[in-house]
Amino acid sequence: MKDVKIIMVGDETKESLDIIHILESLNCEVQYLAFTGEEALEKALESTPDLILTDIILEGDMDGIELASKAKAHEIPVIFLTTPVSKEIIQKAMETEPYGYLVKPFENTELKFAIENAIHKKKVENELRWSDNRLKIGMDIGKMVYWEYDIEKDFFTFDDQFYALYGTNADKEGGNRMSSAEYAGRFVPVEEQELVGIEVAKALETDDPDFSSTIGHWMIRGDGERRFIIVRIRVRFDENGKKIGTRGVNQDITELKIAEDALAESDQRLKDIIDFLPDATFTIDTEGRVISWNQAIEQMTGIWAEEMLGKGNYEYSLPFYRDRKPMLIDLVNASETEIRNYYSKFTRNGQVITAENEVNIRGKPIIIWGKAVPLYDNKGKLVGAIETIRDVTDFRDAQKKLKKSLDEKEMLLKEIHHRVKNNLMVISSLLELESRYIKDKAVLGVFKESQNRAKSMAYIHERLYRSTDLKRIDFGDYIQSLGEDIYETYVIDPDRIKLNLKVEEVMVDINTSVPLGLIVNELLTNSMKYAFPGDRSGEIELEFSCSGDEYLLRVADNGVGFPEDLDYKNSSSLGLQLVTSLTEQINGKISLLNKNGTEFKITFKEQY
Repeated sequence: MKDVKIIMVGDETKESLDIIHILESLNCEVQYLAFTGEEALEKALESTPDLILTDIILEGDMDGIELASKAKAHEIPVIFLTTPVSKEIIQKAMETEPYGYLVKPFENTELKFAIENAIHKKKVENELRWSDNRLKIGMDIGKMVYWEYDIEKDFFTFDDQFYALYGTNADKEGGNRMSSAEYAGRFVPVEEQELVGIEVAKALETDDPDFSSTIGHWMIRGDGERRFIIVRIRVRFDENGKKIGTRGVNQDITELKIAEDALAESDQRLKDIIDFLPDATFTIDTEGRVISWNQAIEQMTGIWAEEMLGKGNYEYSLPFYRDRKPMLIDLVNASETEIRNYYSKFTRNGQVITAENEVNIRGKPIIIWGKAVPLYDNKGKLVGAIETIRDVTDFRDAQKKLKKSLDEKEMLLKEIHHRVKNNLMVISSLLELESRYIKDKAVLGVFKESQNRAKSMAYIHERLYRSTDLKRIDFGDYIQSLGEDIYETYVIDPDRIKLNLKVEEVMVDINTSVPLGLIVNELLTNSMKYAFPGDRSGEIELEFSCSGDEYLLRVADNGVGFPEDLDYKNSSSLGLQLVTSLTEQINGKISLLNKNGTEFKITFKEQY
């Protein structure tokens, strides 16, 4: 009993001092000796003792019974140490529920036992109160309330906490008791009453002491709001084993119910979407069990969903491979080495795997294309995988036929380009043969120019014949070859006239290449023929480049330049007329800078 703090109520008589001495011998600390009940209560509220020892008969206006009653309100234990009194006074004293009652004179051991018992009882009460508080807090947090039902009297007993959950109170409902019919009519919607009645009947009919039942249903609060509750029911028996009623806990889980319904609705929508996908689709959980098998895969395999749902151990691979083996759906988290053991050709983009395979379904050989990805829940946890399968047999057959047709057309186009090139070279050769018999230099020049024009077009068709792209050529490479060929034709002394080529590797469409090649031919020919008369020397620059979607062709020389009064756009020269006309054909713009020689610039955007 060490450190037990006590307030003693009495006077400084020998009897009181003896009791204090006894208390001290028991290692108790007497905080204060009060002479009246008022004084004792005041000191008790200041110091909060573990115990008050008081006589029933006290001096002053407050007797021991009133002191005990007020101390009880402040949860301070009281033990009566009193002289003999009447039964009526004893009865009043006991109504205060004291922690002990000793009649003087008493033995030291009796006082010791009474104090120990009071301290223990207070400790148990505190623990019980703390436990009750924690239970209440827990039930409040969990939105749970307690109730009891008496079979014989047919009434429920509710507390204020119960009514608070239902949005009402005992005063509004006429007290804490209510018959089963009143409860159902007041709080249970009509459409739920049959379901609730069935579960209640089970509890009332059973004799199993371990019986329990759980039911969820909507209820109506006092303000008319509908809420969803879980009701847990247990059967009550008396000490003789007779069933006397039920008890239970109701818990408001409306938010959880709404979330679960929304999740179920979302899951159902997902299942409906999967079920009506045009591609054969199925999903498995992390244990490899089939959790969905849509209509398209039913039609493909001839196996109904009811036959496949819940099956594991690679059951779903049997319709495709006639053997239990991993499919793409099983390999979404596998290494590429492991995947390659089952699929020789596959692609992986992040966690998405696609592959094709030849299979035999229902006796028919087909080519299937599959795509598989892992499935995660809204918390990012892996819950399975999904695979879609498509019959691409007809598509692949069509691809083969199309490739064959394209190959045939490519060969035909190559042959056409080859023949066009040959015909143009024949024309060039015929012009060269005819030119041998021409004595007039002017006519001979016309023949040479025509011959070069034929060659420039022939070179384009030759490159297209040799290229894998039958519509576009590397124009930089083409004009480099063309420029060198024209240079060799017209420049006798390479030390006197230099040709500088600045060309980029740029792919140009054939519809642009032919007129552009003729333009290069005309402008280079003009520079080589007229820019450096007599023994005059100089340089010619041929530039071709691309910036964004704009092309630039530049032909310049540092020769004598054009006569100032010459209008090249309205010139009688066939070559300049061709340049102007062909530039318009490719929707280009041409400009002439006639300073320190001649510079033609042509810009254009390729037309498709």
